[in-house]
Amino acid sequence: MRIALTYNEKRSASEAEAEFDSPETIHAIARMLASLGHSVTPVEVSRPVEAIVAELRRLAPDLVFNMAEGQVGTFREAFYPALFEHLGLPHTGSPASVLALCLDKAMAKKIVAAARVHTPRGQLVRRLDELRPVTCKVIVKPNFEGSSKGITQASVVDDPATLHDVVAGVLARYPAGVLVEEFVEGMDVSVGFVDGLGVLAPIGYAYAADGPHQIYDLALKQGPPERIDVHIPARLDELTTSRLVAAAKRAFAALGVTGYGRADFRVTPEGNVQFLELNPLPSLAPRERDLYAAAAPLGKAPRDLLACIVTAAA
Repeated sequence: MRIALTYNEKRSASEAEAEFDSPETIHAIARMLASLGHSVTPVEVSRPVEAIVAELRRLAPDLVFNMAEGQVGTFREAFYPALFEHLGLPHTGSPASVLALCLDKAMAKKIVAAARVHTPRGQLVRRLDELRPVTCKVIVKPNFEGSSKGITQASVVDDPATLHDVVAGVLARYPAGVLVEEFVEGMDVSVGFVDGLGVLAPIGYAYAADGPHQIYDLALKQGPPERIDVHIPARLDELTTSRLVAAAKRAFAALGVTGYGRADFRVTPEGNVQFLELNPLPSLAPRERDLYAAAAPLGKAPRDLLACIVTAAA
C-alpha cells in the first residue's frame, strides 16, 4: 500500500511541542511500515492546510498513518483526521469525533461514568466565578491537554484556601478550561487496546516523584525514560486486575475508540480502580515502551503492532 505518514515534528523542548514526535521516532515508524511491504512517504503537517491538501492529493495514498497531534485549540487532535475524512482518505486510529471527545477530559469522564466505571469527582472551571469550594485534596489540570502538559507538583492542592490562586494561575495559561478533580492516592496504571489484539496487559508505572505528591507530571513524562519503571503486567492482585480490565473495556467501548488507544487509571492501595482519561492517539515512539511492551507477551514485535493498526484502518 501507499501510506502517507502524517506527523508534527518536535523541534524544541517547549511544552507546546511536548506531544510532537522526534525525527528519530518518525524514521523508526517509517522503517517498520516499509518492512511490512508498504511504500511510505512522511508528511509533516505543521504548515498551511492548502499545502497539506495539495501534497496528499499528489500522493493519492491508499492510507494515512496519522500521528499528528495538532497545534491549536480544543479540536486540534481531531483536525487532521477530520481533514482526511473530508478528502475521502482512510486513516489509522479513531474517527475525528472520538479524538475531539477524548481531549475533553470532563466530558469523557461523564460518558465513562455512565458506563459504570468509577471516576474521581471533579468540576470543570472556565471562569473563576464558576469555582465551587472543595473539602478534599484535589489536582488542578488543563481540561484539554494530554501528556501531563500543565501538571506539576504545584497542581496538587491540599489547602482549600490556596485553591483559588492555583486555578487562576492555570486558567491564565489554559483559558479553555481547567479540571479540578479529587486527588486519588495510589498507583498509575494504563491499559492499551489495539484492534486485532484486543485489550492488552495492564501497564504499571513506578517512579520517584520530584516532590511530596506521587504524580506522573510533565517533568517525568519528558525526562529520561529510565526514571520510570514500567511493569507489564502491572503488579496488581488478580481481583484488581480483573476490575481494571473490565473498566478499560467499558471505557474504550463507551468512547467509541477504534484502531488503538490507551486508558489511564489510578489504582488505590485498597484496589479501587478510578478512570482518569483516555488517549485515542497515544505515542508510538519506541522510547515510550508502553504499547509495544504490552503486546510483547502476545508474541508481537513492534512491527506486528503497527501491522494490526494498518489492517484495522485499511
